[in-house]
Amino acid sequence: MTKKIPFAGVRKAITQRLSPGFHQALPVALMTEYQADALLEHRKLNNKPSITAYGVKATALALKKYPEMNVTFEADELIYHDEVNIAVAVDTPRGLRAPVIRNADQKSLRELTEIIDEFAEKGKRGEITLADQEGHSFTVTNLGMLGIAYFTPIINPPDCSILGMGTIASRPMITEKGVEPRKIGYLTLVFDHRVIDGVPASKFLREIRELLENPSKLE
Repeated sequence: MTKKIPFAGVRKAITQRLSPGFHQALPVALMTEYQADALLEHRKLNNKPSITAYGVKATALALKKYPEMNVTFEADELIYHDEVNIAVAVDTPRGLRAPVIRNADQKSLRELTEIIDEFAEKGKRGEITLADQEGHSFTVTNLGMLGIAYFTPIINPPDCSILGMGTIASRPMITEKGVEPRKIGYLTLVFDHRVIDGVPASKFLREIRELLENPSKLE
């Protein structure tokens, strides 16, 4: 039997919120890989922070180094932010939510993990509010747990960029000892080319990659 459901409610609201990030922006995607062996070892020795927490902390520190990326586009104005407030995409029974971690650069990996875990629990209970989702200037989303390597997330307005974190998978690599298995992670940066040029975006993504490959710098 054919079933028809009106396009309304949560799905329509999500579409209306994200549409400017696709239809008004000029989205460009940059993709890179990082060697994740050191990160996984660091994680094992430090009470297993979440992979998303590593991504958020690396992004936060990169935003401090490249403040031209910490920008929002609001009412025909570019607003460059001093604080690093990062939204994290959370899947909920009522659709996608993106609550905000405030001053993410000042938080430890453990603190970030606890906040992200709390967001996940609030999402399951349907308790993420509009206030929880306000005041961000960048967004991080992680589909790695679903085995996705690369994807191109939609920019979350009023942000001008978003980082997509993919899976971490084993891959044979040629080393001085021959062919050895290595853990490789995948990253996609989508940015609005109206606001950000390719070179600074590339340097920003390179900084995130280097931080993830040297996780002691995230402590």
